[in-house]
Amino acid sequence: MSEADRSFTASIPPVAIVGAGFSGTMVALHLAETLPPGQQVLLCEAESFACGTAYGTGNPSHLLNVRAANMSAFADRPAHFAEWLETVRWECPEQIRATDAGEFASRGLFRRYLCSLLDRAEAGAPGRLQKIPAEIVDIARDGAGFVLRTAGGASHAASAVVLAIGNLPPPDGGHVLYRTNPWAPGVTKGLRQGLPVLIRGTGLTMVDLALDLRDGGFAGPVIALSRRGLLPHRHAPSRPWPTPELDDAERGSISLLLARLRWEAQRAEARGVGWRGVVDSLRPITADIWGRLSPAERGRFLRHVRPYWDIHRHRLSAPVADQVQAMLESGFLQVRRGRLAGAAFGHERVEALIQPHGAEDAETLTVQRVISATGVPSAAEAASPLVQALCGRGMARLDARAFGLDVTETLAVRDAAGQPIPGLWALGPIVRGVFWECVAVPDVRVQARRVADAVAADTRAAGPCAR
Repeated sequence: MSEADRSFTASIPPVAIVGAGFSGTMVALHLAETLPPGQQVLLCEAESFACGTAYGTGNPSHLLNVRAANMSAFADRPAHFAEWLETVRWECPEQIRATDAGEFASRGLFRRYLCSLLDRAEAGAPGRLQKIPAEIVDIARDGAGFVLRTAGGASHAASAVVLAIGNLPPPDGGHVLYRTNPWAPGVTKGLRQGLPVLIRGTGLTMVDLALDLRDGGFAGPVIALSRRGLLPHRHAPSRPWPTPELDDAERGSISLLLARLRWEAQRAEARGVGWRGVVDSLRPITADIWGRLSPAERGRFLRHVRPYWDIHRHRLSAPVADQVQAMLESGFLQVRRGRLAGAAFGHERVEALIQPHGAEDAETLTVQRVISATGVPSAAEAASPLVQALCGRGMARLDARAFGLDVTETLAVRDAAGQPIPGLWALGPIVRGVFWECVAVPDVRVQARRVADAVAADTRAAGPCAR
């Protein structure tokens, strides 16, 4: 770094990114290329960098739920991840699975891919990216910029901040035998044989937990409980289907939208494409559809349609689907339809009160642990000191359904009055209440590029003395 660059770095505080999962890592990579020479990027993360919850697993049975061909970190280089896989295939062929629906890699391999990108960016511009291994618990305005405070009491100045905090952690379940965070360390450890484990939820997270329990030597049974008892569908060969040209009425009504999708699926089936192509064709317009729905229609979707959407939209790779089927046939995994009506916790066991679907009487099920895998909690319930601090001082507000933070179409964070805050952005799962489909790599990589471009443009427009 030249003396001029060092001087510029000192005169303009860095851009800070809070969270270093896929969302934050990608923003950091783009900013490393687009910010003015010499300006630093602070990448703040309490856990592992270039990892996040989704890719933190070390279990090779946990495969990506998206084909490798669609997992490039860069939208303008769609083959980037697939080409990288070729360079490491010889080292770990068992973590790359070929199927008739495409190739699927382990999530651990994708973490390695992200780490390689971050390492390359650091090596290519020494001093540009600075890792802050700490939890950011508060952000406050400081003149035209911001100051970030860590859980350890340290402070960091920033000219702009990007919130890439992912899925917020759920509140504590209140008992050691009731685990509300399915990704917490040790959640599937320390079990005894001969007594079941109860998992609330039957989606993708439940599948990961069941695989972890099986691979860890637990003999079962694992009882998965949800109101509808639905399991995710599997990926299968499918050809592309054109994105439907919906009219205003279809975009504003869940009933009309579903009718149109059923019609599209029938047409697709007749042409040998199948419903998967129709579901995938909605990706480019999902955020627009969600944005046009009234609060009442969004509520109808969440109450009645979301479980069916999730199992069709978020599918299992064929190898994982085969393992799920094998666990079901062996009795290791048992799926039940109903709800958890109550629980009495003892020292080593839980008496879970189950209300089966359609039954008048509840039944008691004795298990040794209950694990919640019912999805991400609302931001209002989540255990997030940072979100609480931002909302408490009016620097942010929750979206209409409290899924996460409220942002503009350009991903600028809205304050308590609904006005965008200059220099503060958010992306990824924390803004799903505004965009809905913004948790998968193909969606988040687009947001990351948009945010990085906006931050760089804002920084350049502000000039060296503005912040």
